[in-house]
Amino acid sequence: MQSAKGKPKKPVAQVKKPILRGSWHGKDAWKLALKRMLSVLAVTLIYLIAGMLLSFESLWGRLLSCLAVAGLAIYYQYYQGMTRGENDAAFAEIMYNRQESGRTVTADDRARCFHPGKGMFAALVGAVPFVAFTIVYAVIARPITYTLGVLPSWTEALMRQSEFGDALRYYENVGTLGVMDILRVIDRALIMPFVNVFSYVGNDAALLAERLSPLFVLLAPLGYGVGYTQGKAMRDKINTGIKMGDDRKKRRERKARRQRQRSKSPERLI
Repeated sequence: MQSAKGKPKKPVAQVKKPILRGSWHGKDAWKLALKRMLSVLAVTLIYLIAGMLLSFESLWGRLLSCLAVAGLAIYYQYYQGMTRGENDAAFAEIMYNRQESGRTVTADDRARCFHPGKGMFAALVGAVPFVAFTIVYAVIARPITYTLGVLPSWTEALMRQSEFGDALRYYENVGTLGVMDILRVIDRALIMPFVNVFSYVGNDAALLAERLSPLFVLLAPLGYGVGYTQGKAMRDKINTGIKMGDDRKKRRERKARRQRQRSKSPERLI
């Protein structure tokens, strides 16, 4: 790449400051895992609201809404992970300088420093309860079968007549809401956008979505873990931008100083 005057532009040297490496499974990581657990509940709430509002009557509509909702949830988690990773990397720079200057770094401060595996550890630990639930349900899930509805109240008189009562007696065996129904509701709430797509195809496809629910539940947490690994690179970009700003400021100061020196120099007489 060339500048306006035809001279090749010098590549910007990336600033990579040394950091103090933290712990991927320390006290800070476990605190972060609790927050990740709460974030899964928040994502589930978003899935539920979006699933109810964006339940289109066409497969393409449901598919696009699923990709949009799930994609935004994953990207938001990715951004949150990257932000936390950058903050931990900045803190790790401070702790490194403190250690180099001979001051004491506590165990908690060291654990808080950046480690590329901390975000993934926190994300997976935070998702364990939900993944464990979906795995159990995926094993015991069965296809939804047709169940009899409830007879209207005006049929009670017919039930007392033998010629009609024997024929209608079968409807008295209507089942109530069982444990499997409750588990199905919870499982589908965790993966609502995906269920909307699969259930449109049929009951067998909906069952497949329930079998795959552990993978669907992990998508957003994994976004956080991947984003956290980019924290050090993001911090390097910020440090590089700071250095570039300082260099531009120094160049402007040198240019202004030269202009003042030229303005103060006496004119040469001919």
